[in-house]
Amino acid sequence: MKINSCSLGLILGLALAPLALAAPAQRGPAAGGPNSTAGNDCTPGSMACAAVCDASCPGVCATVTADTTPLALGTTAQAALLFQIDEERMARELYTAFGAKWGLQPYAQIPTAEARHEAVLRQLVSRAGIAAPTAATGRFDSEEVQKRYDALLALGLESADSALRASAFVEEQDIADLQALIATTDNLSLQQAATALKTASGHHLNAFVGVLAARGITYEPKVLNPDEFEAIVVSASRGMGRGRGRGPGRA
Repeated sequence: MKINSCSLGLILGLALAPLALAAPAQRGPAAGGPNSTAGNDCTPGSMACAAVCDASCPGVCATVTADTTPLALGTTAQAALLFQIDEERMARELYTAFGAKWGLQPYAQIPTAEARHEAVLRQLVSRAGIAAPTAATGRFDSEEVQKRYDALLALGLESADSALRASAFVEEQDIADLQALIATTDNLSLQQAATALKTASGHHLNAFVGVLAARGITYEPKVLNPDEFEAIVVSASRGMGRGRGRGPGRA
């Protein structure tokens, strides 16, 4: 979901203000079995398995699949893919910083998952024969991602609750951007990978929302519409166990 950079500051301001000001309210837990794999293509060696990994495909997807088949992508899909790589790295760097600052459980594992997501996308870029974004810490090729990173990092370092709200916002935006990426192409490999990452982002969103709930705070969606948000969080919670988002978050 690309946003005109001229309006990004205003949009971020409007979106992030409620993150810092939302009043606490309790959110109830959701039931689900700890080993559920509903919605995930967990065929060993599949792109979805490599992207979602660990909890949903134990023992069969520790590394990204080594497929090197050339990938033909149009210019719009190429641009969206490069943007998404920046966004996945942004999430990893934000969560690493928030974890170091606040020591909350979701930040123990989710940054590793984000690194794996970035690896999946970089593999697709390599197969497409295009240059991947640079990977300098705190710097992003996309001006839009850079603005998001700067604003969200500052917010998340203010308090633990702000970090969790900022992280939930990141996952919401990631889901929306992955939906936009899927819409740019009819290439099956890219669609499958982006869909798997979207599923994983739903689990991450669920984890952050759940920890906020355990702290007495209701997170209200800022990017997704309320029905879509509830559908994603409820679906993700079925495979989490221990209530909504109480675990570290499935990768």
